Amino acid sequence: MKLKYNLMKLNLVIVDDSVLWLSIAEKLAKVHPNVASVTTFDDSLDAWIFLQTNQSTALMTDIEMPCMDGLSFLSMFSAKLPVISTSTKKNYTEHATKLGCVDFLSKPFSKKEFDLALTNVYERVSLQKIS
Repeated sequence: MKLKYNLMKLNLVIVDDSVLWLSIAEKLAKVHPNVASVTTFDDSLDAWIFLQTNQSTALMTDIEMPCMDGLSFLSMFSAKLPVISTSTKKNYTEHATKLGCVDFLSKPFSKKEFDLALTNVYERVSLQKIS
């Protein structure tokens, strides 16, 4: 049986306290064919408020951030929307996966790795919409 994918594109939220990594992720996401919009935050509390009040379809969050870290975001949002976790430390991979992240990107990541993670999220969202 062949599955049909919903043509809805992702409304992606990216949270990272590093301006450099936030900028890189934003630029890569804006040219990804499955992304409709990108909203970025360098402050985790601002991102938390936004996610409570807006209809996002995917989240990409750094693990290591002040105030509210990416593991907190995973705990709060992974049941509601697919999450990609990022970190400079690979030792978070297992814990993030247990908390429900769809994909984990170790910094520095390549465009190919980034695109694959977004494609995985897109496919998950699409399959949920047609189920």
